Amino acid sequence: MDWEPAGKSADKPRGKKRRGCLAVVVMIVLIAIVGGIISSCGRGDDSLDWPSSGLATMLPKPDSSTGNVIVNSDDSFSASVDGYTQEKYDSYVAQCQEMGFSVEAENGTGTYAAYSEEGYHLSLSFFGSSDGSMNVTLDAPVEMGAISWPTAGAGSLVPAPTSTTGKIDSDSSTFFFAYVGETNEEAFAAYVDACSSAGFNVDYDRGDTWYGADNAEGVSLRVEYRGFNTMVVRVDAPDDAEAAPEPESTAPEAEAPTTPEAEVPATPESSAGGSSDFRATMDAYEAFMNEYCDFMETYSSDSSNVVSMALDYADMMSRYSDMTEQIDAIDENSLSADDLAYYTEVMGRVNARLLEIGQ
Repeated sequence: MDWEPAGKSADKPRGKKRRGCLAVVVMIVLIAIVGGIISSCGRGDDSLDWPSSGLATMLPKPDSSTGNVIVNSDDSFSASVDGYTQEKYDSYVAQCQEMGFSVEAENGTGTYAAYSEEGYHLSLSFFGSSDGSMNVTLDAPVEMGAISWPTAGAGSLVPAPTSTTGKIDSDSSTFFFAYVGETNEEAFAAYVDACSSAGFNVDYDRGDTWYGADNAEGVSLRVEYRGFNTMVVRVDAPDDAEAAPEPESTAPEAEAPTTPEAEVPATPESSAGGSSDFRATMDAYEAFMNEYCDFMETYSSDSSNVVSMALDYADMMSRYSDMTEQIDAIDENSLSADDLAYYTEVMGRVNARLLEIGQ
């Protein structure tokens, strides 16, 4: 998730650069663990109490009496349903389609993702065969309104989109993240072209629904078309990039400041602010994932204290969300050779541990 760790389609990591194989393995194993180990100890009787209010009412009730509701808030709903077969999963997908979740649908092997006409985003995944687990996630649409593109800070370093409808989630001198509405795939492509013309064409990576590149000053841009006429824009700027943001935002053609200060930040060795900061982020991520795996092993073998487990698990999920945001901020294509090797090494160890406890 995204970029934000939201419940988007797991078919392909849109908007991410080279993270695909590693990230997908992590997410698939996590979902399998949540759907398997947690549901087996989340309630004493494994009963699935499908909510009668909230986002869950927008979905068909699964044909199972066992499972677990993991999240049930105004913005997101998530549940793991046990005792499912491929036939039941296919039937549930068809029911969801009949209820309107068929806009911009992506139907993969064991996965389904689609929007409703109102912009609610559904993600389904199925694991197993005769006695498998289905995971259901429904996210409410992002609430958008009129926005003004910043004239200072990281956001000012990139062109302003044509649309003035959206939501700015974060705006600082070194980081900017915004949702931009009323933007179809053609408008997304036009915005990518504008960003490329404005100098964001160093080490670029472009797909039908994503674009990533740096500029000569080491500012990193990531743009993704999320579907449902929405794109996200993310800008990561070096700490010293604040020295000359205004000339680039007010006059994009003057994209090559000649002052020594403007050239100092041009050290795109790591997208996490330098090798030391990058490695500290990776070490913290690995330490947390080891703690997470220890937690899972403990409660999969001894689920006697269900209440304590549920509280601990909720805290784990909150911290996991924070950790994945930091990992999602890393762009492997801008890492040095040493940092990329370290990234691959850490992710390999994490994946191996997850696979081990998922057996």
